[in-house]
Amino acid sequence: MSAVFAPIRSLTAFTRGAPPALLASAAAVTFMFSATPFLIAEIADRYDVGRGDAGLYSTVQVGAFALTTVLIPRFAQPSVSVFRAAVGVLVVANLSSIFAPGYLALLGTRVVAGAAAGTITWLGWAAAMETRRSLAAMSAVGPVAALVAAPVVGLLVGLGDAAVFAVIAAVALPVMFLRLPPFGTRLVPGERSGSRSNRVLLGALFLLTFAGAGLFVYLTVIGVERLGMTPFEASLGFSLNAAAGFVGARLSGRHRRPGVWLATAGPAAVLSVLGGSVLWFYVGLAWWGLAFWMGLPGVLEMLAARSLRPDERAGDAQGLMAFGRSAGPGVGGVFVDGGSFEGLALAAGIGLTMSGLIVVGVQEGREALPPSDLRTVGGDPLQ
Repeated sequence: MSAVFAPIRSLTAFTRGAPPALLASAAAVTFMFSATPFLIAEIADRYDVGRGDAGLYSTVQVGAFALTTVLIPRFAQPSVSVFRAAVGVLVVANLSSIFAPGYLALLGTRVVAGAAAGTITWLGWAAAMETRRSLAAMSAVGPVAALVAAPVVGLLVGLGDAAVFAVIAAVALPVMFLRLPPFGTRLVPGERSGSRSNRVLLGALFLLTFAGAGLFVYLTVIGVERLGMTPFEASLGFSLNAAAGFVGARLSGRHRRPGVWLATAGPAAVLSVLGGSVLWFYVGLAWWGLAFWMGLPGVLEMLAARSLRPDERAGDAQGLMAFGRSAGPGVGGVFVDGGSFEGLALAAGIGLTMSGLIVVGVQEGREALPPSDLRTVGGDPLQ
C-alpha cells in the first residue's frame, strides 16, 4: 500500500512553496491521466470493445477536463469548499468506474472524473499563479507524479483495471484531510481584462501541446519500429523526459525568457526521431522535457501579469492545453498510418518552435510598450 501514497510523499518532499493539499491534489490528477495508456487494453477486454473504441475513454475524460477548466472560472470563485467538493467527486467517480455495468456507464464516470480533475487543476493553478515560488512548486508536480505513476500503474495493471481505479481513488482520498488556506477572491464584477497579448499567449499554449502531443504519444511506436527498441527501453525515454521536466520546473524561476526555452523543444523533438539512434532518442526526449518545463511557468506568469482574474486565465490556459493534447494525436495518427514518422517529427518540431517564438514576440512587444490600464479593452495592441 505504500506505493499508493508514493506520489504524494515524493511531491511534498521535493516541492516547496505551495500548500501540500494543492500539490497532492495535482499529483492525484496526474496519476489518473498517467494511468490512461495502460488501461485502454484492459477496458477493451473487460467490455468486449475494439481498441479504437476503448480510446473514447481517454477522449471523453480529457474533453471534460478541458471544458471544465475553461468554463468554471466564469461561474465560480476559488474557494476551499469548491476544492473539497471536487476532490470528493473525483474519488467517487473513480470508485464508480470499478462497478460500471457497461462501457457507456464507464464513459459517464470518466466524464465526471475529468470534470472534477479540471476543477482541481483550475484551483491549483489559480492559487499558484499568485507567487513565483508557488508557480515553480506546482510546475514540478506533473513531472514527478508522472515519473512515479508509470511504474506503479505498470505493476498494478496486471491485476485488472478495477485495481487501477481503486488505487487512483486511494491516491486522491488523503487530499480531503489536508489543510488548505483560504483562496483569495479575485472576481471583479463587470470587468474583464482587455489584454490582446494574453489571447496570443493562449493560442501559443494550444499550439505547444497540439504539436507536441501529435508526436509524443507515438514515440514508443517509433522507438520500437524504427530504432529496434523494446517497449521497456522506449519507456526509459519517457522517464528521462519526466525527470528532466522536474529539473526544468525547479529551475524555471531563474530565467526570464520562457519563449526561448520553449522554442528549443522543437529541435529536441525532431532529434528524438531523426537522430537515428537510441542515444539521440533519449537525448531528444530529455531535452524536450527540460525545455517544456523551463518555459511553461514563465508563460503562465505572463498571463497572470496582464489579467484582472489570474484564476480565469489559469483555467483558460489549462483548458486550451488540454484541447491541444486531445486533438494532436488525431492529426499525428494520419502521419503514422501513412508511415511518415519523419514527416510527423518535422511537423511537430515546427509547431513547437513556432509556439516558443510567439511567446518571444509577445514578451518583446510588452517590453517595448509599457502596459496600460487592464480594464480598457482598446488601446495598446500588446496589452
